[in-house]
Amino acid sequence: MFANPLEINVPKSDDEGVIYFGPGVHKPEKIVLHSNQTLYLAGGAVVKAEVLAQGDNIRICGRGILDGSDWEWRKGPVGNLIAIRNSADVEVNGITLRGSSHWTIVPKNCRRVTIRNVKLCNSRVQNDDGINPCNSQDVLITDCFIRSDDDCVALKGLDFSAPNSNVERITVENSILWCDRARIFLLGHESRAAFMRNITLRNLDIVHFTMTPFLFEPGEDMRLEDITVEDIRIHGEGQKELIRLRPVVNQYMRKKVPGFIRNVQFRNVTVHGQSGDYLVRIEGADAEHDVRDVTFKNVSIIDSKLTEESRRVRSGEHTENVCFHAEAQ
Repeated sequence: MFANPLEINVPKSDDEGVIYFGPGVHKPEKIVLHSNQTLYLAGGAVVKAEVLAQGDNIRICGRGILDGSDWEWRKGPVGNLIAIRNSADVEVNGITLRGSSHWTIVPKNCRRVTIRNVKLCNSRVQNDDGINPCNSQDVLITDCFIRSDDDCVALKGLDFSAPNSNVERITVENSILWCDRARIFLLGHESRAAFMRNITLRNLDIVHFTMTPFLFEPGEDMRLEDITVEDIRIHGEGQKELIRLRPVVNQYMRKKVPGFIRNVQFRNVTVHGQSGDYLVRIEGADAEHDVRDVTFKNVSIIDSKLTEESRRVRSGEHTENVCFHAEAQ
């Protein structure tokens, strides 16, 4: 059950540039949006389709449901429930998404994308990542509910095809996150970008996770830097690991070299619930691909402040300037 604010500026079915679905079940299968178009799903509408948005000034909005559950795993006609490609000034607002057959909302090579008040109800199949900004800049994810089997939010640099292939100025805020099998946040895998930077994760409630919820593992010489994680409330069920900061080489990478981690801050992070290890791992890959300038301020795990001497901290080689503060500053 989700509560919504009252809608304003509701488009009409005969407005120019509007694709309108009223109450009832609709099966268009594939919807393609171009510049200056709006896709509107009215309350009571269930639209069984995947959406491809290509252009500028595009809106996907309403109070209806976009449903991908008719397709088998990775068999949808578009490849994502909402694929946003080579676009700018795109907004997804108010709708519910369910049953994606693959990654759910994927802006790729995009600028200025806002995903607001979206309710994402997945965990039907594996590889159903919630929201994956790829090679995109200025993405805001706010006031959302995200439940997925795979990663809730994964930032990726899939290729160098755009003039600016960096992943930067990404904000995730004011949201509730629930992952059944993988990570809450995955930063750095498939890192075909020079930089992944200026990332803000704030005012979030993590209600369930299985694997490491904050997994930051850059590779392919990518620089992961200027990351702020603040005001996070986590319900723990005794999990093994909480945070991992480690440049790596893995099977998803084409260029088999690690990346770099610089300037990461965790502030006002609280884990409550069942006792467990909740390990914090910080480790560079080698003397060049290291981890530097990491700060933990007022991080509390099951009523215990995280300090350098904490049994939960595992700090390995090739790290520099890792600091712990018991109180927020």
